[in-house]
Amino acid sequence: MSTLLSQLLSNSDNDTLWIADENSKVLLKPGLHFRGILLSNRWDIVHAAEQIGISALFSDFDLPATENTFSRIVYPVSKEKAAVHHVINTAAEHLQENGELILIGSKNSGIKTYAQKAAQRFGGGKNLQKHGTEYSSHNQLNRDAKLGAALDDSNYRALRKPDSLDGLFSKPGLFGWNKIDVGSALLAQHFSEHLPKPPFNALDLGCGFGYLSVQLAQLAPHTQIVATDNNAAALLACQNNFDLHGIKGEVIAGDAGSQVTSASVDIVICNPPFHQGFQVEGDLTDRFLADAARTLKSGGSALFVVNEFIPLARKAEGLFREVTLLEKAKGFCVFHLTK
Repeated sequence: MSTLLSQLLSNSDNDTLWIADENSKVLLKPGLHFRGILLSNRWDIVHAAEQIGISALFSDFDLPATENTFSRIVYPVSKEKAAVHHVINTAAEHLQENGELILIGSKNSGIKTYAQKAAQRFGGGKNLQKHGTEYSSHNQLNRDAKLGAALDDSNYRALRKPDSLDGLFSKPGLFGWNKIDVGSALLAQHFSEHLPKPPFNALDLGCGFGYLSVQLAQLAPHTQIVATDNNAAALLACQNNFDLHGIKGEVIAGDAGSQVTSASVDIVICNPPFHQGFQVEGDLTDRFLADAARTLKSGGSALFVVNEFIPLARKAEGLFREVTLLEKAKGFCVFHLTK
């Protein structure tokens, strides 16, 4: 995809919007020629773009408020179907006359299905082009043509309280948004035995919609909790759950713990992701472990849960004084780590 996407970006004008998800990060290096605006729901993508001089916006795939702005919207399709449908639905409102929405993806990304749906939405034919192992779908806006029915995007913009979350807010665009993660639930069962003596402050690394923070706050209601995540949808949901439960602390955007001060935290709680887009990325756990060690005070501790195939004990060597396996169950391992 990088070759196809880089060609499209280099041939774009100032009125191009690049909707960039995690699969686009590989391109964000010095030398990338792109004159338009980047929009992403990932803080690290926006930060990387700004570092090389690209104008960038961080939001939950909320296209800019002004309408009829862009000559072209280029979008490597996301892993989340609701997000793709949301972008296809709203793209037409933000394109100039004869502007086009270009979707990019490999076969396993669902690009052929999305191309068909985009054609129906734009009222045109399915214009799907093959480029080696990648495909691009081109959809031109003709304001004389009637737009097709909006795609089902699971009411993407709206926060809601799924019954399965026991009253917590969540929304599409967030991995596992409508269920309590099995690993997180397993980790939370160990909180009561391994929390520091109050008062203490905590860091929820990769907080998602804030389930772990809420569980911790219920056991230690006066705890100051900083929750951080890379995903805009997660931050929206987590902040609402902090407000709902009166949790003291703050919810901040960052790549793992990148925006948290070193040696400032008594305990870290973490269920690190191990997928990045359509790929399994092994070094995500390494980054979360490193940031946990960096942000913990001397003698502080961390509680991690990971898939059982991730060698966390080995990865934690040199970062922590003690690494203890607390439980192995349901395909997960729970660890207590001491700095």
